Amino acid sequence: MAYNIAKIWQPGSGNAKIAHGNKWLSVMTLSLSASDSAGVGNTCPIALPYSEVMSLIESGMPMAEIAEVAKEKGKSFCSGACCVNASGRGRMENVQGVRANLTRWFFEDRGSFVSHMVEDAGKMLLSAQKRGIELVARPNTNSDEPWETIAPDLFLVPGFSAYDYTKLSKRLGKTPANYHLTYSVSDATSEKDWQNVHNSGSNIAVVFDVEWQPNGSESARKYGVFPADWTDPTGYRWPVIDGDAYDARVLDPKKVCVGLRLKGGIDGRELARCSGFADCRFSGGLSVSMHPSLTIL
Repeated sequence: MAYNIAKIWQPGSGNAKIAHGNKWLSVMTLSLSASDSAGVGNTCPIALPYSEVMSLIESGMPMAEIAEVAKEKGKSFCSGACCVNASGRGRMENVQGVRANLTRWFFEDRGSFVSHMVEDAGKMLLSAQKRGIELVARPNTNSDEPWETIAPDLFLVPGFSAYDYTKLSKRLGKTPANYHLTYSVSDATSEKDWQNVHNSGSNIAVVFDVEWQPNGSESARKYGVFPADWTDPTGYRWPVIDGDAYDARVLDPKKVCVGLRLKGGIDGRELARCSGFADCRFSGGLSVSMHPSLTIL
């Protein structure tokens, strides 16, 4: 079957969140469709499927109740709050179409997809090396796939290095040395997840409900500030760094909480607040109301 794909890997410069602040490394990205929005499979196993979230919203179910549905199933409500299809170029139909085609290829012809993925990564790295550019990969730009088991040969490509966020704590500490994972704290994070985080020595990422306006003139830009530290349910206090200053998590120090600002459209941000996916307890000085369903992440 033929798929209308330009190429699997794309320059990170085309993604505003990834390009912003990346002054030290260039990034190549792989952008599958988020959750099951391509209609062929769920690329985010911990997420309550996007199709289910949208169906429940259309049925008139209150967001707090949908959050409870996700909680009962041990899933995150993040797919409803996901900004992938609601902000930046992700809103464009042509971009969504390319991602959907890529996702269908991934699910329908895995062997061919992985073969091209590895080959294309080698070509991009070789080209970057010839130009004196240090290149790192982010294969889960919108997804949460275990590439260390799906495409082990990818990590044998000379010069290949990658980073990702993951909600799958069982992956922590089990990836190749050239694959850096940051655990993404969410409304689905369990006691077992925290055990895996601490046992692996991994960093964590927390989405805070603070302002994010990176565009416009320098004087008009607004960035909400983060707390100095964040305490997890086990009582461990994490120093917080600004995760929006750059995207390449391979540059982060160890044992830190990567603070991320809440992004996406108005509806998506409200879903994130109501589900507990975004931590509204610290609002960076902004006026933020806390939904009754919000519990510790």
